[in-house]
Amino acid sequence: MKHLLVTSCVLMCAVAFASEAFALADEQAITKLIQDSAHAMAALPKTKDVKGALQYLAQDYTFIDEGQLRDRKELEATLRELQSQKPSGESAESAEIKDKVTNIQVHVAGDWAWAVYDEVVITTANGRIIDEGDSTCTGIFRKTGQRWLYVHEHCSEGGDADKSN
Repeated sequence: MKHLLVTSCVLMCAVAFASEAFALADEQAITKLIQDSAHAMAALPKTKDVKGALQYLAQDYTFIDEGQLRDRKELEATLRELQSQKPSGESAESAEIKDKVTNIQVHVAGDWAWAVYDEVVITTANGRIIDEGDSTCTGIFRKTGQRWLYVHEHCSEGGDADKSN
């Protein structure tokens, strides 16, 4: 009987440890997803890779834009429109978007997760800042197979960048 009790305790500890390891791996995967997605969106003016930028989003992805609920199809149409536009007055080589994501806090619950993070986006042209935004964002993610994808995202502007001037 003692042997059965010890074996049960060892198995429970092993399962708890494995579960903790999987959660940590999922948190790391979501953190990487957030960073890779931000990088792909920021690189879009130079790469023109709309498909690459959208690969991090589930087919049923939604986001909030200026108080309106938008979906993946609307985002894709907007990105394709921007991709096809020629810059006026500035050369494409002189325009640059920098996107920095920090303070990522991920929470995993099975095949669902959410994260809160800060994001600063700076757009420059010919070395001059033409737009700067500082936001706090919330992302909701779903695991499909072995891959995490964004299902929803909302960013609220108004952080240190807006207070500095």
